[in-house]
Amino acid sequence: MNKTEITTSGSEATEAKVIVLFGLDEHDKPRAAWFTDAKSDLVAKAAQLMGLKLCEVVSPEATEIAKKLPVGRLYANGRGFVPYVRRDLYAKLLAAVGGNQAAPDKPAAVAIAQGLPRTWDEIAIGHLVIAQASLEYGWWEAIVIDRVGDMLTLRWRDYPKDPKFSRHCDAVALIRPPALEPTTSAETERLPANASA
Repeated sequence: MNKTEITTSGSEATEAKVIVLFGLDEHDKPRAAWFTDAKSDLVAKAAQLMGLKLCEVVSPEATEIAKKLPVGRLYANGRGFVPYVRRDLYAKLLAAVGGNQAAPDKPAAVAIAQGLPRTWDEIAIGHLVIAQASLEYGWWEAIVIDRVGDMLTLRWRDYPKDPKFSRHCDAVALIRPPALEPTTSAETERLPANASA
């Protein structure tokens, strides 16, 4: 295999120099990874080729956050593997390393979710659901912008610049809705005699 994978174990990981690559891609999706025991010049070359920022982690706080990132990989062609990360983790990383690239807040144009469906049949326009982007990138929050039969048209909540996409309603996951309000005495009176409150 024509690549060098950077891995650490035990006490060597805590003593080795930790370098972090981070940045936003063309769709403003945050990417970040940490490298240790890697040659700084190789990591710097990878950062340049990928358009990412490089930072050597020195503070305990930044090191703790960096270790929550995926481990990066360097390839023989000079590029590296720096996967996507959650926005909240990326924002913490920026705060810890003093990155001058603004944290990717939600743009003003993002649609606001209008509720959480309790069943798949209940899914309607404006509802927030969870959809799978791919096997590699996992599941993310999406807002329903249209429904025709069982087919949903969705837009990623946190990535409004990405194109809209379609999923069957059975292919999305529901977020646990808030607990039901307690049944009032008036509602209890309307229940059939054999129904339990």
